Amino acid sequence: MDEITCLNPFCTIEEYEVDKKEYERFVINELREDSLLKILEKSKKLQIRLCKVPIQDRLEVLEKIGRLWAEKLDHGEYNQLKMLLSKSTGYSTQLIELEFSFVTFVLNKENIRKNLEYSFSKQIEGLHRFIEVEGQESYRFIPAGPVVVISSGNSLIPPLIPTVLSMATGNFTILKPSISNYLGIVEVCKLFKEASNESETARLMTNALAISYFTHDSNSLKYILGKAPIGVINFWGGEPARTYVSKLVSENPNHPRLLINGPLTGVAIIDEESANENVAENLALNMVLYDQQLCSSPTRAIFIGCWKDAIKFAEEIGTALNRIGSEYPSSTSEGSIYTLQSVRRILRLSGSTVYASNETENMWTLIVSKGKSVLENVIKSFPEFNIYNRKRFIEMIVIEDHNQIYQLIEELPMNEAYIGVDKVQTVGLALSEDKVEDVLEILTSSGVYRIVPLRDMSIRSAIEPYDGVNLASFFTNTIYLRKKPIEW
Repeated sequence: MDEITCLNPFCTIEEYEVDKKEYERFVINELREDSLLKILEKSKKLQIRLCKVPIQDRLEVLEKIGRLWAEKLDHGEYNQLKMLLSKSTGYSTQLIELEFSFVTFVLNKENIRKNLEYSFSKQIEGLHRFIEVEGQESYRFIPAGPVVVISSGNSLIPPLIPTVLSMATGNFTILKPSISNYLGIVEVCKLFKEASNESETARLMTNALAISYFTHDSNSLKYILGKAPIGVINFWGGEPARTYVSKLVSENPNHPRLLINGPLTGVAIIDEESANENVAENLALNMVLYDQQLCSSPTRAIFIGCWKDAIKFAEEIGTALNRIGSEYPSSTSEGSIYTLQSVRRILRLSGSTVYASNETENMWTLIVSKGKSVLENVIKSFPEFNIYNRKRFIEMIVIEDHNQIYQLIEELPMNEAYIGVDKVQTVGLALSEDKVEDVLEILTSSGVYRIVPLRDMSIRSAIEPYDGVNLASFFTNTIYLRKKPIEW
């Protein structure tokens, strides 16, 4: 089904009413191949026009979208949407509310400006004109698109980040959300149409954005990846979709560049000098947020110190999990409860100390192991207990020497309990000053992408790269201009 006739192909959804509670009743239309062909034929002209628009004007449009979102949020216009997304994602309405508050942050013009400045060595004016960087030598940054963003996961924010940066850099952008966050993404992007009544720049940017859901076996998706005149594809997700996407892109005669943001995870590192009630609360909060399904979520903790201090700290974490977890209720099925109880029993028999809650809306588990992980012991018996099904669950490994950190970071993706995870993305630190530099040296050689304070592992600075890549620069090509001959 395809009702798209205009250049700006927001897929339509059935108008929803307050008494409609079944997410499955929404009608989500998919762009057909002929519709995609029509909009892509006009995409290059749109990009050329956007290239001439001063970057400040583009940022003002994005800021306007953020303000519109904040106003509607304050007036309660997204209350029904909160309930719908809570149902489709499985997250509590409290967590959806928190995520909604982040939307304005993502669209803040100063945050976007900072990201662009660090991506283009402070020369962001080069996004609309040549900037001299050396005597009579200049750069200009032009869109490498059209850009296709294929997002995954339940969170609303990750799909918005690459989309906003792609649009800010002047690209025609096609966004494929996941089915679970589709309605939220559409509501944010509808605001572009509202803003387009006020400025030509907003109209241009609105026309340069297309949103559609595609099924995994969609002929339209196969066309986009394998045949369409696309410049950049940014895929977020793991197997088997990653291999499927990579194969199709490799066959595309237009040779688009492909950036894959694969499945990653987080590790918390704490030492006995820093382990206190506040640090315990910070770890507990990051476990509860998104039920550890973010790439930055701590799914393993490393405690540097003696066993006695580790046990004391574990008890403080348990207290914090009881309180914070109850503020963000999370449902657990009967089958999952049975598996979890069985896993806890095996871990106790393996010699680990297990702390746990049996509250069905806050079933957290903390195991304390000595020197190495014991999680592999349970995966053979319960293969379904993988990282994606372990929620509010963490193993804290106690070590006496910080030099053991490297091995515990390096072996994690090879651990059967972490099958599907490429590597550690984020390390959250809570360390005494005398250990920080030594630990940083270990971590920089371990391949991690982010080293941040434990308290806000899930929060990104405006200037951060994404998994080692500046997205804005990846979405552009640099034109080099020299006006004088080189003397030789």
